[in-house]
Amino acid sequence: MFLEKLCNSIGPSGYEDQIRNVIKDELSTFNDNILVDRMGNIIVNKDKQDNSSPKIMVISHMDEAGLIITAYNKDGTLKFSTLGDIDKNSLPCKTVLIGNKKIPGVIGIKPIHVQSKKERNEDISYESMCIDIGAFSEDECRKVVSLGDFVIFNSEFSSFGDNLLKGKALDNRIGCSVLLELLKEDLNCNLYGVFNVQGNIDQRGIYAAAYNVDPDLVIILDTINSIDYMEIPSYFRTSKLREGPVIPFKGGQCIFDRDIVESIRNKADDIGIPYQKIGNTQGEGELKAAYLTTSNCKTASILLPCRYMNSNISVCSLADYDNTLILLKSYLEDYSIK
Repeated sequence: MFLEKLCNSIGPSGYEDQIRNVIKDELSTFNDNILVDRMGNIIVNKDKQDNSSPKIMVISHMDEAGLIITAYNKDGTLKFSTLGDIDKNSLPCKTVLIGNKKIPGVIGIKPIHVQSKKERNEDISYESMCIDIGAFSEDECRKVVSLGDFVIFNSEFSSFGDNLLKGKALDNRIGCSVLLELLKEDLNCNLYGVFNVQGNIDQRGIYAAAYNVDPDLVIILDTINSIDYMEIPSYFRTSKLREGPVIPFKGGQCIFDRDIVESIRNKADDIGIPYQKIGNTQGEGELKAAYLTTSNCKTASILLPCRYMNSNISVCSLADYDNTLILLKSYLEDYSIK
């Protein structure tokens, strides 16, 4: 499936050139109305009605969480910072690729057998880690890696288990894949598909896209942490794999349009699509950006459960993917005639 190519492509926040080209090439096979704005967002319009029909904007961010090289160490290793929210405890001993040259590296940390008791009991910090590329001096390292080079995790997409998918960047390449499939459909609505940049850095790309489109309805297509691990008490398991998309009423400090949320849920009930009810999500994401940029705009969100988000590899369900696509297609067909 095309999702594999999306996940294996490079595109950390602020360095989305490759993934943008992959998405543009796929879009060009079935749509000529493609715009890339100054921020680097891709905006695609499929208008099947007159200009007075409501503008529906479906958003999915194309960037992935990654790292950025910030300094050289004298021993030939590299200091780094993050591009987006990443669980720092997941970083030690992970393999990475640096920059467009894909220089291989390993995130290193002081071995446990030489750590003091105090060090073993302390939380891992970014300062205690480095990236080892096999160099033995700062000068040797400078020849192949530049300050400001991006870093991505070296993991490949694959299927496994009972209809599950694993890979880097599933947050939110899985949303991009759903949106691409949605744009291939002959829907009878004024649809704008937006693949935004810098989604992991305060949703910066959406401000420009929402201002340019000025939509009447925004539907955010993203992922949400699937909290269904064995060690977590049942009352904390608010989202689970294979139980359908999550359709919340609230995201952070922003409120979704209650009528729109209920109508999406009702549509899921009507067509037999399983979904999960959550009152609130911790993140605001694209909602806040769209809300602050546009006026009189209704907003809603459809979120795909994703295990191990904010780490080097994530897990999603193919059934959740299929159900999200079917629900969106059916809902948008009906929304245009309201």
